[in-house]
Amino acid sequence: MLPPSPRDRRLMPLLPALLPARPSPGVRAIRAAAAGGLAVGVAAGLGLARAAPSWLLAGIVLAVLGLGALLLLPLPRRPAERRAGLADEPFFRAELATALAEAPPNRPPAVILLELDGLTAIRDTLGRAAGDALLHQAAERLLTGARREDLVARIGHAEFAVLQRDGAQPEAAARFAGRLVRDLSHAYALDGRPLICGAVAGIAVAAPGAAADVPLAQARLALRRARAEGQGTARFFEPGMDAALSARHALEGALRHAAAAEEFQLHYQPVFDIRSRRLLGFEALLRWSHPERGPVSPAEFVPLLEETGLILPVGAWVLRAACREAARWPAPIGVAVNLSPAQFRRGEVLEAVRAALAESGLAPGRLTLEITEGLLLEHTETVLETLERLHGLGVCIALDDFGSGYSSLAYLWRFRFDTLKIDRAFVREVRRDGKAAAIIESIIGLGHSLHLRITAEGVETEEQFAALSGVGCDEAQGFLLGRPMPAEQAAALAAEDGVQARAA
Repeated sequence: MLPPSPRDRRLMPLLPALLPARPSPGVRAIRAAAAGGLAVGVAAGLGLARAAPSWLLAGIVLAVLGLGALLLLPLPRRPAERRAGLADEPFFRAELATALAEAPPNRPPAVILLELDGLTAIRDTLGRAAGDALLHQAAERLLTGARREDLVARIGHAEFAVLQRDGAQPEAAARFAGRLVRDLSHAYALDGRPLICGAVAGIAVAAPGAAADVPLAQARLALRRARAEGQGTARFFEPGMDAALSARHALEGALRHAAAAEEFQLHYQPVFDIRSRRLLGFEALLRWSHPERGPVSPAEFVPLLEETGLILPVGAWVLRAACREAARWPAPIGVAVNLSPAQFRRGEVLEAVRAALAESGLAPGRLTLEITEGLLLEHTETVLETLERLHGLGVCIALDDFGSGYSSLAYLWRFRFDTLKIDRAFVREVRRDGKAAAIIESIIGLGHSLHLRITAEGVETEEQFAALSGVGCDEAQGFLLGRPMPAEQAAALAAEDGVQARAA
């Protein structure tokens, strides 16, 4: 057995404090082993949880007296990952930082990011359970292929990360990544039938003294290159990619400053009732003007907010600012705010909504929270529970971009949404493509049978508006009716509508 690492020595004294006060026989064995200097393997099984922040400890005695090593394995929160023995992303980042600090200059660690290609199609056609089973098999292959000193984590929907702690680089990483890609690309057996799910890899060898975020970002850039080149590809980060990485870091720095100083703005796009063309409310849309570049597209900066975790403070600010602005409008004109999956993963969305409503005094029924179908792909039970609690506050819940993603009817069955928003791709083709028109009519019929209101996004012409009106769509938004506008213009439009309503 390997001698204890410096990290193991630091953590050994913590083990007794993490054990329950009234231990079971198995726990007493672990406590005695720790006190006597036995090697303790920490693995899924006993559920010893008292003080661990992002991982839990459990274990059995694995070795004989005098070895004194403590082997720690993360116990992620997701059941499928817990069974597979995978690390979660926070633990992976922490271990990468430790590996960077302890590695000799001539044997740096390497980060390998691997992505399964085709998982979404399998989930779409065979269901979520089939996708989860495939992920579990993929995890087992990675764990089998990794050495004892390596670390395997799941860090995304179909994305894994491997930390190769030691090796003659870059040759060791190239061989390892190539083998892992081949392992993941072999046929999977699901319910007795073979399924093919390809894989790609991005590799980064850490430079001496690098922070943990650097090789991860480099590996992600390499993964994008591999993804563009097709299945079975493994690519190293190359110096030529530095320009993109430098630009990303510069943008990230500017975003961090903007988040700290609350330099973002909200624009508001009006939503109208189709029958009467009366104003119903606005959708709040995040905008940012870079101090040097000027306005930056949300498609560029919002993903970076999510990757860096800045979406949490910025998302909370959006809720507060939108509710505060809506409280100035005449009732019942409301506001819709888009929620990020990260706000659900961190469990902060419920409190953020409560705080925004309390601070602004806005009636909960005038706030609509929009989510996308992608949010429901992971942690479904937790998300649905949070949505139920949000509904309990009195706010409305809308399913955005319906028809563009997974469109599982199970979501509509298990949770009572208030609104379905038809994706703009169908609206754009409603007058030119009979299939798009049929899909829109089907969504409207389905929604009305479930007592949901239907909103069409991206309405740009009178012909589109007339077609939507003819099939019974309830609400519309788009350039035909009103472009996103600053808060002052939105307030003026809301006040004008309120005057017209009183005069009617």
